Order: sequence, then C-alpha cells, then structure tokens
Amino acid sequence: MQPMRVIRSTTAAALAAVASLFTSSAAQAQVGHMPDRSPYEDVKIGQTLTVMGGWLAVQRDLADVAPTASWLAALRYDIGVGGPASLFARYVVSPSERRLLAPGNPLATRVIGTPGVATHILDGGLDMSLTGRKTWHHLMPSINVGAGIVSDFAKADTGAYKFGTKFSFNYGVSMRYLPRRGPQLRIDATNNFWKYQYPDRYFVKASDTTSILTDTRKREGWRGNWGLSAGVIFPIFR
Repeated sequence: MQPMRVIRSTTAAALAAVASLFTSSAAQAQVGHMPDRSPYEDVKIGQTLTVMGGWLAVQRDLADVAPTASWLAALRYDIGVGGPASLFARYVVSPSERRLLAPGNPLATRVIGTPGVATHILDGGLDMSLTGRKTWHHLMPSINVGAGIVSDFAKADTGAYKFGTKFSFNYGVSMRYLPRRGPQLRIDATNNFWKYQYPDRYFVKASDTTSILTDTRKREGWRGNWGLSAGVIFPIFR
C-alpha cells in the first residue's frame, strides 16, 4: 500500500473515531444534568461569514516546483440545512514563491529563479457538528468534506510547466467557540488534495545526463496540503 493511501485511511479512521467519541459523550453527558447546569446549550445553526488567517503547508511534489509553505487568508460562508448539518463555501488565497526550472540546463544551473505565485482555492462542501445543534462548554466541534478548484492563474513558464486550474478535494476538522455574548471564533484544519502534471521536457536529459524526472510513468501525482486557519465568525441574516 502506498504511503499516501496509508495516511488517508489512517486519518479517515481517526476522524470516524473522534466523531463516535463526541457523539456518545454528548448523549451521556446530557443525562443527569439540570437544564441550568448542563454543559450543553442549544444553538441555532444559521448563516455565518468567517474571516480567517493561517498557514498553508504545501507538500513537496515530484519535481519540486510546488509553491513553498506560506501564510493564507480565507473567507468562509456557512448555512445550516437541518439538524447538525450545514453547507459551506470558502475562498482561500496564499501568496508564495516556487522554483523556476530550465529542463535543458545541467543540474548545477537548472534553477533559474524563484518567481512569486499565488495559490487560489475555491471550494464548498458539507460540515457536520459532532454535538448536534448544541455546544459543549460553548464549543462545537465538527468534521467536513468538500471539493472545488485550485489555480495559480499563471501561464506556462520557460520550462513548459503550467500548474493551471484543476479540481481539488478536501476533508478536515473544525472547532467553533460560540459564547452567549462576545466574539465567536473558529479554528479549521483542512487537508487539500490536488494533482501535479509535468511536461515532456522534464524527462529529457541535459548535457550532464541528468533530467528533472526520470520515471516516465510518473507524469502526474496527487499531493495533500494541510492548511491551518483561525478567525472571527460574524452571524448574518438573523
């Protein structure tokens, strides 16, 4: 089994275990408490807008042309659709830089620059609260899954490489802090998956008999890229 598949299956199992733990705990903790002493409070899952900042840890790809890890800014919209479920739409931008490669150059002079690049992610999906329509000590944990597109809106570089615009998939966990009064806060940890594809020139040997990539069977590859963000929630259309 490939390492990436092991990571995915292990993470999925962990998320399922966490969901089961919180659900069973929620059911047990509500028994035996007076309403005014219960750690659980009913909340309305309405519409919210969250302004966030954080860090996008882009994973290194096969050719090492992916953007470096960098800070991110995000805007997230959520709307409750019944029970513990809500739908979300999210926009993320992360300015960074990457290596610019000249495939025909020898290894010593192959890197010819580190231009700036901005990664844009537009996605949406389903968010499920693990405590139902309640908070536990004002906290509401949730799991989410979604899909969208990712792009750097850049043309092909001098080495014929182009990231382009492509589909992305994600899963993650969230924690909301929802006090009766005062600011509402949110923390998200999201793993974004997208695919890299490489031009034929990356497999052509230079004068020193080296090439950027050697295995022609690996012309593309998926990578997971974790993002961690936190921000302030603004309820809207109450």
